[in-house]
Amino acid sequence: MNNYQWVILQTMAFIDNLKQLFGLGTYPADAQPPAPVTNVPAPNPSGMPTTPRQREQLYRFMVEKLAAYSNEKDGLPTGLKLWVRCADTAEEDRMSVALYATQPGHFQDELSRHLADQYIKLAPNWTFSWQFVRDELPANCTYQKGNLGLEVIRPSTSKPLQIRIRTLTGQTTQTIYVLDPAQQTEFRIGRGRTVETASGRVRTNDIAFFDSGEPGFDATRGEPNQSVSRQHATIRYDAEARRYRLMADAGGLPANGNKTKILRADDTVERADLPGVGYTLSPGDQIELGGEAKLLLEAI
Repeated sequence: MNNYQWVILQTMAFIDNLKQLFGLGTYPADAQPPAPVTNVPAPNPSGMPTTPRQREQLYRFMVEKLAAYSNEKDGLPTGLKLWVRCADTAEEDRMSVALYATQPGHFQDELSRHLADQYIKLAPNWTFSWQFVRDELPANCTYQKGNLGLEVIRPSTSKPLQIRIRTLTGQTTQTIYVLDPAQQTEFRIGRGRTVETASGRVRTNDIAFFDSGEPGFDATRGEPNQSVSRQHATIRYDAEARRYRLMADAGGLPANGNKTKILRADDTVERADLPGVGYTLSPGDQIELGGEAKLLLEAI
């Protein structure tokens, strides 16, 4: 055999080995093909996304719920506690992996970067912890979504958040009202300064639209504010969340012929037409009463 024939044989042998390596060739009679893979993970019966999707879900949930704190300077949250409802131990194990349970502080560090990207600030040296539950998420969760709950821990000495209300349409006893939760936490809106309710009690409207027979009403500025009910709505301060919420009173509900809306700063509209429900207010929002009167919320 000459050198040329030897090279040809060696090349053919090398090609055969490559075919067998990638499953393209035939196996010798005395060889066995590799056993099929049997350790494929079983489907996740809980429906909870697996890591790293599970971890990203946690980041999105907390960043979304903490967006309200992006413009705050005082009384920043001093801690966060994540609550997770898990169906079984296996689910808790998967969530522990998503939370870097074996690397203390790592999840909090990554969460800090996500918050910083959205200009969300927390107090220096803020704390983070989590806890699993099997039944219901605790009532003290500041925010909830699906199986996740977030408790926002705030300093007990947080300064109440003041806000300014400016009348845009309609005649009110003042052009500007300053809401100060240090003085009171509920601010009633309606037509007339004082109103006798169905129970016989007297209601005082803090943001009062003039009635036609009241001193101060100026007929040259338009018709009486008949679109505003005498018991139209209430603005309530939520000290825990440091937020204001609007609640439609009996006279401000569609059932009584009136409507209450929130015209958001982003041009969306939210109807405040469910009794007992508090609708969150933010600076830049406008409150529309009866389709005509409008109040503007301004930051101080």
